[in-house]
Amino acid sequence: MALSHLQLNPQFVQAVRDAVDIVDIAGAHTKLQRAGRKWRGLCPFPKEKTPSFQVDAEQGLYYCFGCGKGGDAIGLHMELTGDDFPAAMETLAQRYGIAIPVSA
Repeated sequence: MALSHLQLNPQFVQAVRDAVDIVDIAGAHTKLQRAGRKWRGLCPFPKEKTPSFQVDAEQGLYYCFGCGKGGDAIGLHMELTGDDFPAAMETLAQRYGIAIPVSA
């Protein structure tokens, strides 16, 4: 769902990237447990019985050793919800209180 009124300037995209908490995004879809500096849990994509999903909050990245999917918090949100990039930016900006620039 593309949003024509959304102004995707680099400052806005970076503000969203800085504000998003990948543990919060992933934790809304699967139970995570701390494992050292990282978080582990069952992958939210395939059905599995042993945890192979890993989230690194410091780097803002996730990876599943089972299905091979990985990326950043925005990509994870897009994969889980089916949002395209502009819709993901708007949803995440609203969720984390980032002002959304709109075109005139």
